[in-house]
Amino acid sequence: MFNILSSKSDTLILQLTSDLKMENAPEFYETFQEVLVGDHQRVVVDFRRIRFVDSSGVGMLLKCAHQLRQREGSFYIYGLSKSLLSVFKLAGLLKIFQLLDDDQTRADFPELLDENLA
Repeated sequence: MFNILSSKSDTLILQLTSDLKMENAPEFYETFQEVLVGDHQRVVVDFRRIRFVDSSGVGMLLKCAHQLRQREGSFYIYGLSKSLLSVFKLAGLLKIFQLLDDDQTRADFPELLDENLA
C-alpha cells in the first residue's frame, strides 16, 4: 500500500505503492492510522507511482487530512501525474490538500527527491 520514507518527530513521509481504489482504500486508512502515532504534525504522501484514485480512495485521503487538521497538522501531496492533477483540480481537492512543487519539496522534504525513490 505504502512505504514509510521518513518518520521524524513531527513529519511522516509516505510513498504510495499502489493505486487507491475501493478494494484497498480501507486498508490504506487502517495502515495510515497505525503509522500516525506520536506527534506527527505534517504528513507528505508521494503519488509518483500512482496513476488512479477512485472516489473511495479520495474519501480515505479526505479522512486522513481531516484527522490531521483536527490535531492542527498539515497533509501534503507530491508527485501527482498530469491526469490526477486535473482530477484533483476539477474536484476542488487542491483546496483541501496542499500540493508540493519541486522547489518547496527540495527545501522542506529533500528525502523525497532521492533518485532511487522516483
